[in-house]
Amino acid sequence: MVVAVLGAGGVLAGVLGGAGTPAMAQTGAARALNLPKACVAIEALVGDGASGPGPGNGEVLRVQPGGQSTLTTNTAPPGPSLDDPADMAFLPNGDIVLTDQGFTTGIPQVVEVNPGTGVRTVISGAGLGTGPALVMPNSVAIGPGGSILVTDIAPVTGNPRLLRIDPATGNRSVLTGVGVGAGPAVNVAAVGVEGGVIYVTDVVGNQIMRVDPATGNRTLVSGPGAGGGAPFFSPVSITSDRPGSIVVLDAERPAPGGLPLGGLVRVDLATGDRTLISGNARPTSTSTEQFDTPIDVQYNACDNAFYVLQTGFSPAAPDGRVLKVDAASGVRTLFASYTGAENYALLLRPIPVTVP
Repeated sequence: MVVAVLGAGGVLAGVLGGAGTPAMAQTGAARALNLPKACVAIEALVGDGASGPGPGNGEVLRVQPGGQSTLTTNTAPPGPSLDDPADMAFLPNGDIVLTDQGFTTGIPQVVEVNPGTGVRTVISGAGLGTGPALVMPNSVAIGPGGSILVTDIAPVTGNPRLLRIDPATGNRSVLTGVGVGAGPAVNVAAVGVEGGVIYVTDVVGNQIMRVDPATGNRTLVSGPGAGGGAPFFSPVSITSDRPGSIVVLDAERPAPGGLPLGGLVRVDLATGDRTLISGNARPTSTSTEQFDTPIDVQYNACDNAFYVLQTGFSPAAPDGRVLKVDAASGVRTLFASYTGAENYALLLRPIPVTVP
């Protein structure tokens, strides 16, 4: 499964509400001008597709260095079933938008989650909204104008496509895909928005494309034939820490010496050039953690660090982990470990504080 982030990481495209620090949820350009004066503690929100109560066994975990709890499950509070949470982003009102692939229930849908109460409501799918039916909604981001962008596949053909969803009505339309929009062949895996521009990753052609929001036309940004430097092997997620570049999580970047796979690569948006920020062979002397086929990445402006999700694949497998990667040095440390399975979605938010 491929999951992405940058809007899925939604922290770049939305504005945190409640206890949130707005600078942690703004675009790279805005963050550069309005950094928070003091860092606050954060927690990782992790989608869990197998360890929650049935039906579907989906839930959203709250993960911190001191332990974990649950934000929402299929039974608490009551609401639409969660089956296989694939990705999450913050809506402009501070709520969470979550894609649910519905493998067990057979009901793929896009769900809104209140970040304080865990209350769930359906935004699109399950009989809500018109347009092409959801089949396997995956990566999610908030697009220009507040629309919800979701990667999906077409029925019958299985062709990848990028859907645009009206958050008010749930209506769906194809923004780009086979027969919609011109440009490189479309194998959309992940979607992200930086500086009001839509970017998608392609894990077949190992490239990054820009998508015109009006026409759906696709333009190659980086990959074979565009830009030099570290090649992509499986670009599964994108985020950004500053204007003029995006940072790509490469799940299958090899390392010498038999080390596991994974790395973070910076892409210069003007030239397409790629620079390795952190990989399992770099840096080695001070990193205490290694990537192991990571699946999602988020950036936290408060401590100038990337947070990378290492999924747990089954309840019997080793604990999942959230790694912290220093944006300046690339040094990797452990933020927190957690118990869960089929974890593909990651968000960051300040730890809510109860006001007496």
